[in-house]
Amino acid sequence: MLTYKDDWEEAKKHYEAYWAKDYISRCCLAITMPRKTPKKKSVPHNEYTVEQRYTDPDALYDAMINYCEHTDFLCECIPSQMINFGTAGECQYFGSKPNYTSETIWFEPFLDEPDILRLNYDRKRFEPHKKLAQELVKRAGHDYFVAMNDNCGIIDGLAHIRGTENLLVDMLYEPEFVLEAERKIIDAWIETQTEYFEVVKENNFGGSSHSWMQLWCPERHLQLQCDYSCMISPQMFEKFILPELEATSSAFEHCTYHLDGVEQKRHLDMILSVKGIDNIQWTHVAGQPKTSASIEALQKIQKAGKGLVLIPHRDEVEFLMRNLSHKGLQIIVGGMKDIEEVDSLLRLAESLAH
Repeated sequence: MLTYKDDWEEAKKHYEAYWAKDYISRCCLAITMPRKTPKKKSVPHNEYTVEQRYTDPDALYDAMINYCEHTDFLCECIPSQMINFGTAGECQYFGSKPNYTSETIWFEPFLDEPDILRLNYDRKRFEPHKKLAQELVKRAGHDYFVAMNDNCGIIDGLAHIRGTENLLVDMLYEPEFVLEAERKIIDAWIETQTEYFEVVKENNFGGSSHSWMQLWCPERHLQLQCDYSCMISPQMFEKFILPELEATSSAFEHCTYHLDGVEQKRHLDMILSVKGIDNIQWTHVAGQPKTSASIEALQKIQKAGKGLVLIPHRDEVEFLMRNLSHKGLQIIVGGMKDIEEVDSLLRLAESLAH
């Protein structure tokens, strides 16, 4: 049982079917609705600095409890707290320093030359992150899940280290540096992510969870990505990114690739060729066409045997449920007004399941 997920056992069955590329009565639907009054208790309001909101266990615990107390987690929606060290936060284990803002974490480049001898993993930089994860798991118990962190994207991490423009130049003139740096970061990433799994697995009933994708997995599951790839050609993707995806996806049981924006469509065939990638999470980027406008690409993903995680606008949900197989399909739905609307959507999903 999960304190903040009364129907966890039912949701678990849906997720087990999801990973088997199947469904029970309908696709997976992750739906949240605000709860007007706290479920059990309120946490006193405390003032925290921006940095503390990312790094202080008291601040993180208070924020998660308040979120859980005022939220209903419906259908396959799970209460899951992400450990946020910044996207591609593994760069910190090599010397990157985080710049905390209210919206995200940025990193300033520190390696001013493509010198592979100056790029070294330092375990002492990893230990505070591991200790924070251990503390959060201890506090969460089985009230809610503690999810895996946002340490994903090896080339994305190298871009933090070298700087975006410098790395583009490196790919042209110092390709051996890029490939060797990639291998170093991959080795450290596998080591540290393996240890994170050991920390969170008991809290996740032996498996793992991903917070914003709203996925629970009975085994080890990681997010992969290369947002940097929107700036490079398919030829460069094949040379630099494909080896990363092959290595990282083969290190753990399950992986979901976060495809961020239509610019990555040109790399889709190569991404789908990676055997270790189970799912594609399709992101609709502000200013770009809606998720449903890429229905042919989404159908292509399913035909390749990959699952989908979608976060569409509310008015697209029916179209997507009609035109996509419900096998291995996860749709995250926001903007629900009341439980009657939720029930109506569930009936529709069951009627369209195929």
